[in-house]
Amino acid sequence: MTDWHDTGDGPNTDNYLDYLLTNRTFTAGAVAAAVASLGPAVERCAAGRPVRVLDAGTGAGGALPELDSLCDTRDHGGTVLAVDIDRAAVDLAREVAEGSEHVDVRVGDVRDIAAVAAATGQTYDLIWSSDVIWPGTFDEPADIVDAFSRILAPGGVLALFTTNYYQSMLLPGHTRLERLIRTASEKTWGLPDDGPHQYERLGAWMRLAGLQDITPTSFPLIALSTDPSARDYLETIVWPEMRHAASANGRAAGMSDDDFSRVDELLDPYSPQWIGADPDAFVLQPTVLWTGRAE
Repeated sequence: MTDWHDTGDGPNTDNYLDYLLTNRTFTAGAVAAAVASLGPAVERCAAGRPVRVLDAGTGAGGALPELDSLCDTRDHGGTVLAVDIDRAAVDLAREVAEGSEHVDVRVGDVRDIAAVAAATGQTYDLIWSSDVIWPGTFDEPADIVDAFSRILAPGGVLALFTTNYYQSMLLPGHTRLERLIRTASEKTWGLPDDGPHQYERLGAWMRLAGLQDITPTSFPLIALSTDPSARDYLETIVWPEMRHAASANGRAAGMSDDDFSRVDELLDPYSPQWIGADPDAFVLQPTVLWTGRAE
């Protein structure tokens, strides 16, 4: 049995690229549906001219096929500027965008992109950002939303997509333990559990930025843990992250010795009670798309 004591370690990001790839595959259906839902609003904003799209923090380029399609299916076409600060992630995104006439993938900081656009008068009809605008990335996420709002064309849409990780069902049947591990994970990432910087306040940040018609829409993902894309995501990212969080801040989150014993049983692949061996285990992610419109 593991000797559990709080290490106080921060998040383990060694497998960041694996996260990008497995998350891209698992969430593909929800991302496609979310982007498709933006089509009518984008068409109204860019009627009669090429559409201008910014993918802010593209990661492995999970949204690029659908954003490319938004341009490709329009009479007037359009362009997609996809940026990410991580060069290795950009390489993955470029593979996705290879052959596209509309997509330009670059290494860059979204704050710099927004600042340059504001200074030069560049505007976008759609700004898409997935799992980027949160306090795990920016100290003041509301400021980033405000900066994005200032470079939207009249009627342009800011679309903030979140996989809603901390409201997911990742250990179904073990609700109390999952809540404790979630709290430990939030502590590991240094996330506030309340107040104006709390990670679920995307809509509030849009409202502060003066956007209109602020709307949340859910595109839930559900799969048995035996589903290949779900399995890869769970085994590569989710279950190791949960175990790391329990090790880093489980005591601070209120976990008892019995809770740690249960973590050993459920999250150790060599345990006979490993969650991965449960044929009825599943994952549910209630992904959310927040949209707001510029006047």
